[in-house]
This record gives sequence, structure tokens and C-alpha cells, in this order.
Amino acid sequence: MCGRIRFRADAEPIWPHLCSCPHCQKLAGGPVAAWVDFPLEKFEWTGEGGEPNWYNTYPTTRRGFCPTCGSLVAAVDDGGAFMGITMMALDDHSGLTPVHQGSKDNAVAWLPTIETIDAGA
Repeated sequence: MCGRIRFRADAEPIWPHLCSCPHCQKLAGGPVAAWVDFPLEKFEWTGEGGEPNWYNTYPTTRRGFCPTCGSLVAAVDDGGAFMGITMMALDDHSGLTPVHQGSKDNAVAWLPTIETIDAGA
């Protein structure tokens, strides 16, 4: 939101998806969080704020937040090959449509869930 945490990915975003897990719901302050992935080897933090502050929401999953404005920006799994970025953190997310929804068993009943159309990354 404040622009201090910026990134560049020399790759197209892959696996646009929603997550309904309890952590994403609490972090997003809503029923879902929208994510896309980028290969770690093609990803770098470029903003004046450097990397986000990291918080482990699961033993092997870290979520990245801007220390200035508190925006949820990223998620990465220990040993993983991809950086998850919230769709709304992208400068242009207009061409992305979620094709999967994780944790459907925890989804709110008042929104339709997305039927998976790809296997993800």
C-alpha cells in the first residue's frame, strides 16, 4: 500500500489461486486471500524497504508484511521453489483469474468456491 516493499519477477505469474485456510482468512481480513507464484530464481526485492518482515504462520511457511503499512505481500515455504505474492500487490493484476481454491473445507458458505481447473505449481 505504501510502496516501500517492491519486487521484480522476470517470469510470468503462475497458478493464480485463492486460499481459504484459517491463516489466509485472518491475514487478509476476509474469506480468501488471492495469490500468484513466481520462481524464486527469477524473483528479487527491489523497493527502498527491502524484504518484508517475515512471520511464520505454519512451522515451514513464512508470510511477508510491510513493516510500514502492514500490508500482506508474500508467502514462501522453507525449501520451496516459488515466492507467493498476493495478487493485489501486483502493479497490474487485471489479466489474472484464480483457477484454484485451497482449503475449500474451510471456505465460507456464502461465497461460491472455485473448482480447480489446473494442478497448480
